[in-house]
Amino acid sequence: MVVRFHLSKQLSNREFESFYNLMYKHVLLQSKSCNTASKRDAKSAPSRLVNRDGKLQICLDQLSLDTRRRYLKNPFNTVLDLKWRWTIVIFSVGFISTWLFFAIVYYLLALIHGDLSGDRKENEIPCLQNVKSFSSAFLFSLETQHTIGYGYRNPSSECSGAVFVVYIQFIVGIAVQCVTAGIIVAKLQTGKRTHNAIMFSELACVGICNNSVCLMVRIGNAGPSELVNVKGSGVIIERLKLEESGDSNTEALSETVVEFVSDSGSSNINLLWPAVIHCQIKENAKQMIKRLQSVRTELIVVLEGVFDSTGRNVQLRRSFLPHEIEIGKQFVDISPQLVKNQQTNAYCHTVDIDGFDAIQTDKLWERLISSSGND
Repeated sequence: MVVRFHLSKQLSNREFESFYNLMYKHVLLQSKSCNTASKRDAKSAPSRLVNRDGKLQICLDQLSLDTRRRYLKNPFNTVLDLKWRWTIVIFSVGFISTWLFFAIVYYLLALIHGDLSGDRKENEIPCLQNVKSFSSAFLFSLETQHTIGYGYRNPSSECSGAVFVVYIQFIVGIAVQCVTAGIIVAKLQTGKRTHNAIMFSELACVGICNNSVCLMVRIGNAGPSELVNVKGSGVIIERLKLEESGDSNTEALSETVVEFVSDSGSSNINLLWPAVIHCQIKENAKQMIKRLQSVRTELIVVLEGVFDSTGRNVQLRRSFLPHEIEIGKQFVDISPQLVKNQQTNAYCHTVDIDGFDAIQTDKLWERLISSSGND
C-alpha cells in the first residue's frame, strides 16, 4: 500500500512530526479494518434476533392499549416475567398496604367504640384490648394477619364488627401468603443459574459426520441436575430485501427449519457428557454453505428438555452468525477417559472441559468434497 501526500508549504520539524504521526495512525487503522473478510462481514452483519444468552431481541411496536391489557389480565405470569427487584417491591407494597388498611379499620373501630377517649369507664370492656393509638392498631393488624398470637393486644367479644374484620383479615392474609409463596417458588425454578448450566459451543462447524456433510454444534450440561428427553432443532433465518417495495429498508425473513440429532442419528439426545449434535445437509452442500456464510444469515439452535430434579420443561436457544460457523472443521473429541486419582487410588471418568470449544481441521473434508459432485 503506497500513500502519497503533497504539502503546499514548508513545515517545521515539530509540525512535520505531528503530521507524520497522524497519517501513520490513519494508515494503521485502515490496514487493520481490511484484515479479513470475515471480520468485515461481522461488523456489517445485522443485529441478532437471539442474543448470546438465548433471549429474543424482538420489540413489538405500536401495541394498542387493548393488546397490553391482555398481558396484564394474567397477573401471575406478569409478575413471573418481572425482575427480582420489582417482584420484591410488589410483595413489600402488597403486605404493607394490607397491614395499613386493616390498621386504619381497627383504629376507626376503636375510635367509634370510644376506646380512645379518656373518659371511658374502668369497668367498660373495650372493642380491642390495649389499642390506644394508631401504632398499636398497626401492631394488632400485623399480629392478626400473620397469626403471631395475641398477648398484650387482643380482640374482645363486645364488638362484633372487630370480630368480622379479624375474620376477613385472616382470609386476606392467607391468600397473600399463598400467592407470594407460589410466585417465589416458580421464579426460583425458572432461575438463570439453571439455564446457564447448559452450555453451547462458541462456534458451530460444517464438516463430515457419518460420511455426510453436516452442520455441528456441541452442547453440554455443567449442572448437577440431569437433563432428560433432550430434543434439538434449529432455524436458518435469512434476511431478504424486497426489491419490488418502494421502501429500500423493507426486509423479509426466510426461515428454514432443521432437525439436530445425536452422533448415532437418534432424535433423543444423551447429555450424560458433552455431546456433538449435527444436522445432515441433504441439499446441495455448496449452496447450503454459501447460505450459511452469507452476511444476512443467522443460525438459531433450540434445545428442549426436562430437568429430572424438578420435572420442569426448559427451552434454551443459541444464535450463530456467519463468522461463528467454521467450514471444513470438526470438534475435538473430549469423550470421558478413565483416570486414576493418585491421592485416593480410585478410578473415575474425566472429561477435559477445557477442550469444549476446541475445533480442528476435518481431514476427510477436502477429499469428500472434491470427490462428490456438489462442487
